[in-house]
Amino acid sequence: MPSDLQAAITWEQLLALCVIGGALGGAWWFLFAAILGVRRDLNEFRLKVAEEYASREHLREVELRLVDAINKLSADLETLPERLASVLASVRH
Repeated sequence: MPSDLQAAITWEQLLALCVIGGALGGAWWFLFAAILGVRRDLNEFRLKVAEEYASREHLREVELRLVDAINKLSADLETLPERLASVLASVRH
């Protein structure tokens, strides 16, 4: 075996390993922080949607109220010509 393989690690090699380890550790730290930030934002968004989301039951209640209001308005509009005729008849006399 060559003597180079049995030699002790040099300071340059140790420094290179530390730099590589530091770079990998920094990259990991950065990515982990980014992932936690995205997770936090997603959780906040889920909470906001849950608070502001209109349930099907609520939408159904609103729809029923709107249909009732439209039906009442339609009934009023159907009797409008008769009411106008009676008002005009009373004004003519």
